[in-house]
Amino acid sequence: MKITHSISAAVAVLSSFTAIYGVNYLSGKANQLGQLNAALSAAGLRGIRCMPGYIGLDCPINDVASASKMSCFLKGKPGKNQGAVFMYEDPNNTAPGSLRAMCPLIVDIQKCMNKCVDDALA
Repeated sequence: MKITHSISAAVAVLSSFTAIYGVNYLSGKANQLGQLNAALSAAGLRGIRCMPGYIGLDCPINDVASASKMSCFLKGKPGKNQGAVFMYEDPNNTAPGSLRAMCPLIVDIQKCMNKCVDDALA
C-alpha cells in the first residue's frame, strides 16, 4: 500500500511539473536506449540525453513544439502497452487533442524531405 501511494505521488508530481513547465518525456524500458535515440534522431530532435526515470529511461523534451513533433512522429506506432517507446503524456501514441491538426503537416514535410534525400542519392 505504501508503494502504491509513493508511485501515485511521483506520478502526480511529474504530471504537475509537466503541466507547469511544458516538459514532456519520451519514455521506454531500460533496454530500449537504442530505440529511444533512434526515435529522437528520426524526429529531428538533437541534444536530448536519456536518463533513468519512472518507467526505465526518460528523455526530457523541454519545449512544446519538439514534444508535438515527437508525438506526431510516434502517432500510430505501438506504444507502452506493446512494449515500445512512447511519450509520457501519450502512452498509446495517438497524438491526442490539438496535436492531430499539426501531424499531417509534419508528416508531409518529413515525406518531402525523405523524397529529396532519395532523389539526391539516386
